[in-house]
Amino acid sequence: MKHNRAKWLSLFFVIGLGVLVVWNLLTPSRAYSESENRYLQEFPVLQLDRVLSGDFAEEFDRFSSDQFPLREQWVALKTSVQMALLRPDNGRVYFGKNNRLFEVPPTKNEIREEKNCQAVASFLKAAQRRWPELKASVLLSPTASSVLPEDLPVFAPVADQAALLNRMRRALGEGIPFCDPTQAYAAQPDRERLFFRTDHHWTVYGAFVAYQAWCETMGISSLGMEAYTVRTVSDRFLGTLYSKANLPWIHAEKLDIFVLKHSNPCTVTAEEGRVNLSSLYDSSFLEGRDQYSYFLGGNHPVTEIKTSVNNGEHLLIIKDSYAHSFVPLLTAHYETITLIDPRYFREDLLSWMEQRDFTQLLVLYNAATFAEDASLAGVLAVDE
Repeated sequence: MKHNRAKWLSLFFVIGLGVLVVWNLLTPSRAYSESENRYLQEFPVLQLDRVLSGDFAEEFDRFSSDQFPLREQWVALKTSVQMALLRPDNGRVYFGKNNRLFEVPPTKNEIREEKNCQAVASFLKAAQRRWPELKASVLLSPTASSVLPEDLPVFAPVADQAALLNRMRRALGEGIPFCDPTQAYAAQPDRERLFFRTDHHWTVYGAFVAYQAWCETMGISSLGMEAYTVRTVSDRFLGTLYSKANLPWIHAEKLDIFVLKHSNPCTVTAEEGRVNLSSLYDSSFLEGRDQYSYFLGGNHPVTEIKTSVNNGEHLLIIKDSYAHSFVPLLTAHYETITLIDPRYFREDLLSWMEQRDFTQLLVLYNAATFAEDASLAGVLAVDE
């Protein structure tokens, strides 16, 4: 009797697995997941050399995971079960207090951290040797896991971002200003609003605190909160961390912007003119899930911003996406602001800069992305 029961259970398992495999293969592949805000693995190219190298198997495994039927519903179910079992995470995000989600950090890579720090320092020093009047600086922001540790699950392991920031400071030495806004964050009476609950980015409030800290580091007179009007452009913001957890009871949050009270019309150009915005914002993104791309229209290799200021100051920012909500705060200080995203930029950067007339250069990253960025050192490599 027990033998028959085991046989039927095995048969049921095999049939169920077969149905899922066939369902997966017959379901049309999706190129992009709006809920997760990322491109999905499509069916890999079947070639003998790729099979022998293991690339096909690796990509097929990602394809099976990304294209799994009802993926979002399974992610939500898995996360709910893990929370019911009092797990602090689902392998991708921590379930923090106050419905705040935190990204589970990858394995620490000290070699990459040091390589990125040295690459930034070497590049900025090489740029200043070529253009002695160029003012260079670095702003590295800690993320919510460092600023709001009280909201993390108990004993949740997180990256030591303070150590990384100190490593960057040592690499730069005394000649290049370094802004670490950690203390400025700590002095805020309402630190909860500095970072989104459902996303890894800082809010415009966090960006504003960092802006004032950076201005102080650079000896620039920053604007106060009274210079802006706060405007809520969406109350349906759900970020990338929400997509990794997909918990239906976590509520959407507000997406606010700071608008200068005095007129300063700006234009944004990217993708060699294919992206043209008559303001700093692209309202089309408010209709979808990637609402953070409302700032500057998202990520591009080169983004150029022209303000209404005529002071001869031209700023180049080498950045991650934290810069997108930071840049609107800088438009009162610069005639032009140009952003380089190392993930997509493929030219020799120093040679590219020769064709422009930058007066300032800023490297702006959050500490987590900076520690993991595999493209930064290559883009900043110098022969000098």
